[in-house]
Amino acid sequence: MKQISYILLTALLFASCSPLQKALKVDDSAYKNEVADQLYEKGKYKQAIRLYEQVEKKEGWTSNYQSMYYKYSKSYYNARKWEAAKPMFQKFNLLYLASPNREETMYLEAMSAYQMSEVFTLDQHITYEGIQKFDSFLTAFPESQYKEDANAKKRELTEKIERKAYESARLFNKIGEYTRDYNAAIVALDNFLLDYPGTVYKTDALFYKFDSAYKLALNSVYSKMEERLKNAVSLHEDLIAYDANTKYKDEADRMLERLKKELQQFSTK
Repeated sequence: MKQISYILLTALLFASCSPLQKALKVDDSAYKNEVADQLYEKGKYKQAIRLYEQVEKKEGWTSNYQSMYYKYSKSYYNARKWEAAKPMFQKFNLLYLASPNREETMYLEAMSAYQMSEVFTLDQHITYEGIQKFDSFLTAFPESQYKEDANAKKRELTEKIERKAYESARLFNKIGEYTRDYNAAIVALDNFLLDYPGTVYKTDALFYKFDSAYKLALNSVYSKMEERLKNAVSLHEDLIAYDANTKYKDEADRMLERLKKELQQFSTK
């Protein structure tokens, strides 16, 4: 038991004398920075942050410590603390315009927002911010080594925004089964297509716009049915014209046959 206590006491004494503990206690910013850099190089980012934080409080954001703030910002990023990393990179990029690290830090500022972006069902303000930051980065460094990845990440964020908008419009089609207000679904999906003409969800939106018009026509009063049937047929044409081999083709074609059959009752007029 005494031997165990001795081992624990020795370990505690060793820890108290560690470079980190010593650096935390001294009032020498240069020494703190030196130890923090050593911890940074070893990948001990959370420990490095503790020392960089002390240097920041004492020295402020000065040109003398530009290299420190670069590593300080990256320590937050590498520690996966995106909420702290993003404003750190943003401040670095505003203050140190001539920094040789600015290409990387602008990219990582955008990446911090990318990492914070929520699933499409939740609020997307950070997603919009991430898109804007990637745009700023690509404008500043159009031939960057990070160009390909930045464009891919930007597309991913953009598709998330589109997915949220598409699902919101598609919801009107779903609730139409209960409200019978398929006109609202047609308008919502049409607005989505106008807002996002190049969307990856265009085929889906065209199909559900057609589906909404199809259901609206079949549930119409007789006086409005012919016009609505013809409108639904034209929307089927729009779908196939855009994507002839759509995954919805078999279902859409069956629906078209039903529309044509219903239209026959108006051919004798």
